Amino acid sequence: MREKRIEDKARARLFCARLMAVILAAGIAAAAVTGCGVKQEEPDDGKLKIVTTIFPQYDFVRAIAGGTGAVNVRMLLSPGEEVHSYEPTPLDIKEIQNCDLFIYVGAENDVWVDRILENMGDKRPETLRLVDLTETVAEESVEGMMEEKGHDHEESREEEADEHVWTSPVKAAEITEAIAQKMAELDPANADDYLANARDYEAKILDLDAQFREITENAERKILVFGDRFPIRYFAEGYGLDYFAAFPGCSSESEPSASTLAFLIDKVREEEIPVVFSIEFSNGNIARAICESTGAVQRTYNSCHNVTKEQMENGATYVSLMSENLETIREALGEGVKQ
Repeated sequence: MREKRIEDKARARLFCARLMAVILAAGIAAAAVTGCGVKQEEPDDGKLKIVTTIFPQYDFVRAIAGGTGAVNVRMLLSPGEEVHSYEPTPLDIKEIQNCDLFIYVGAENDVWVDRILENMGDKRPETLRLVDLTETVAEESVEGMMEEKGHDHEESREEEADEHVWTSPVKAAEITEAIAQKMAELDPANADDYLANARDYEAKILDLDAQFREITENAERKILVFGDRFPIRYFAEGYGLDYFAAFPGCSSESEPSASTLAFLIDKVREEEIPVVFSIEFSNGNIARAICESTGAVQRTYNSCHNVTKEQMENGATYVSLMSENLETIREALGEGVKQ
């Protein structure tokens, strides 16, 4: 029975991969057409052209570039867009093909990237995968989590790396350094500035790490509860925290089972948890239901996948988003909360 489930999953993934390959091949062909000579290629301005999939690496590149004026960086995910609903357009594919460096996360949600790059052949750009820049662990399920429909929960999680490496400040600093090294390699004329800027940003990120460590080491409790997906396993493990959540970090589910909801409500009551989290761009319904049943308060945790248009316009950064998380983590773990 186990072998049959694995075989069915493999067939389904192969079908999806083949279908995606056909779609992306058509997209690349369309991207190569410039309107029968009407639309001209943009002139080369000599800047290092970098494309990223989501916000963390976009922000890291922006910080590394600093005031050099030597880098053009574009994020494929539009501000305000939920990452799990993103689909590449022909323009996105063209942007990838024409850049000097393409930075993506890798793992389960970026299967489409591998198909794009495969179809580009020798025209593919230099690439970096965040999951290759730091040590990873397999995505896991914990007690109470809802199993995905149509999947053997335990088997599927054992096969997939948890891709949310940037949620740990320590790992975010490692990733920033690795990106800076690659940028320095591609643009030696500005290498010293890139590396210096990276060191400055890493220092800010590691200052956050020190603040999180102080909070967690002196906290009244060591448990986080998410009425949502849980994309911050690296964060939790980095600070010795336990957690309970409705779904794993990359789950496609949005409605919990009655047993999952009941388990989380009981856990919040049993442990006297004061805060239940939802993540950005979530409707927050699960966390809200738990709070209504327990008297806990609902807070948003910034997993930093993306930012709103307003946040982008106001200059939000990985550091500023994680600084907001400092206060909610302090509240959730007991400091400054009236019991």
